[in-house]
Amino acid sequence: MKMVFIYGSTLAMFALAACAKHTTSSAGGDASETYVAFASAFAPFRTWMHYTDNLVDTDGSLPTGVAGMRDQYINTLPNTGSTEFPVGTIIVEVRADGKIFANVKRGGDFNSAGCLNWEFFELTENPVTITWRGLGPPIGDTYGGDPNGCNDCHTMCASNDYICSPKLQLASF
Repeated sequence: MKMVFIYGSTLAMFALAACAKHTTSSAGGDASETYVAFASAFAPFRTWMHYTDNLVDTDGSLPTGVAGMRDQYINTLPNTGSTEFPVGTIIVEVRADGKIFANVKRGGDFNSAGCLNWEFFELTENPVTITWRGLGPPIGDTYGGDPNGCNDCHTMCASNDYICSPKLQLASF
């Protein structure tokens, strides 16, 4: 019986290790890896690198609710000269109205028809919880005032790895 227990434990540990290797990576990981964020990954966001930004709608092209002041937090900065954010990058944005949104560089070709490798979130705080996650908000909800979801606006920023923030331009790192 002891032999079966050891075999079962070893098999379970092997299975967990295999899953972890293929479903998670730290920021800076290989683009073929994937990172799946859970609420605990966002919990310390207020301790991360912080930027205050005021997105101005100069030509009327932004959906209602997108322009305005926001605080942005990023868990890790890309290396100098990077052309994309590393898998595992988490960007949290707290809007002036208190709404909290996030982008996570998931990798693994997630969102291949839109903002390649990015997953979108809405969060609440105290404690940090995930309201929704995926390619965009659930039907009937909006992201930044855009009823068409996240990909519509973020694909316009493809040259900066789908991140639209003037403060988070890859060329500036």
